[in-house]
Amino acid sequence: MSVPQHIAFIMDGNSTWAKENNKPVMDGYLVGMRTMAQTILDAKDLDVKYVTFYAFSMENWGRPQKWVSDFMALALRFFKNDKAIREVLEAGAKLKIIGDITRLSPEFQNILNEYVERTKKHTGITVQLAISYGARDEIVRAVRKMQKQDIDFTAENISTNLDTAGVPDPDLIIRTSSKQRLSNFLLWQCSYSELYFSNLLWGDFNKTELKKAIDEYSKRKRTYGK
Repeated sequence: MSVPQHIAFIMDGNSTWAKENNKPVMDGYLVGMRTMAQTILDAKDLDVKYVTFYAFSMENWGRPQKWVSDFMALALRFFKNDKAIREVLEAGAKLKIIGDITRLSPEFQNILNEYVERTKKHTGITVQLAISYGARDEIVRAVRKMQKQDIDFTAENISTNLDTAGVPDPDLIIRTSSKQRLSNFLLWQCSYSELYFSNLLWGDFNKTELKKAIDEYSKRKRTYGK
């Protein structure tokens, strides 16, 4: 079976999971965060080298202020104290952050930057967390950086100035909760990514479904337009 080198995940269905399980909405997101951590371990076990998770989009800032505040408080607690994130770090994962995290609280920024620094020499699976991320915003920021440095506008130069520089483009993008769209996620990088849409809600995603997606991927022939 051909295993993709890099899998990216659009973690959809957290609030629906909470509703279907008669839980408060933020409980659904906590389950989703723990599912993300377990998926990192599962992907590592299956010999995937890179994973990217769409954790919080630029568009999510437009949700009701209470939702944003509650989500950010939950995410901060998760990254500070949750056993699941400690297990990921103990497994040797290398953490990268993509997105404009300057909009996060200073405390949250410090924690994320600390994890990046602590894990930069780790040689296990590389984990990209897309937080305060939007693909169009990423491209605009890359172009502005290139303008300041007077760098030629070539496809290669744009790639090396994106947040994902140094990480190969995703071979496979998995989205849960039956939705079939990319939602402003890795638009530059996904030019030839294979897509897999799971009917499971993110909170129910598991190693069996991950294996199913990888098996489906392995049956596809990638020609890159040639």
